[in-house]
Amino acid sequence: MNTKSKTLMVLFAGLLCIGSLLTFYFLNSTKDFNQPARTFDELGGDFTLESYRGDVSLSEFKGKFGIMYFGYMSCAEVCPNSLMVMSFAMQKLEEAGIDNTYGLFVSVDPLRDTSDKMKEFTDYFHPRIIGLTGDADAVRKVSAQYGVYYDESDLSDSFMEYSVSHASRFYIVNANGDLVKTMSHTTTSNELAAQIKEIM
Repeated sequence: MNTKSKTLMVLFAGLLCIGSLLTFYFLNSTKDFNQPARTFDELGGDFTLESYRGDVSLSEFKGKFGIMYFGYMSCAEVCPNSLMVMSFAMQKLEEAGIDNTYGLFVSVDPLRDTSDKMKEFTDYFHPRIIGLTGDADAVRKVSAQYGVYYDESDLSDSFMEYSVSHASRFYIVNANGDLVKTMSHTTTSNELAAQIKEIM
């Protein structure tokens, strides 16, 4: 292999590494780079957003254990895969006789994801997963409450037209409505179900 080929290989490996790091950041970041770091204890809390059945508050689910996920309907892979993991985890808990769980899918694309569209979307995964949306300010406030950073990118030159970079994590809420754990989107349904069972 000549020197030129080796140089090209090194450059390609470097670009691949940078791309992987950027992907990891956008999928796992839970805060805006320009904002001061917050401790886990500062995250979470009650909120109210819109669903197909009207306003829904987290406090309504007191006594139950929840899994929250922030994403958007047009997300190509990560969001549907994460909702599938959430669905399978809830099914595993049901098989074990545990049915006091619920899922919340909070849209970070409120201009496009209406409450009616989200109902159809979440029903595909599990009947106890509720899609939540609201105006841009309301969604931004709740996202900040949970340390979720997202940013829309214009992809007008691409077939995708737009993309929303966002944190991709599961947020586990206990029976008192407190945020007690976050887990990566790479978490399996077995791990997610086991974690909720442990918290119970």
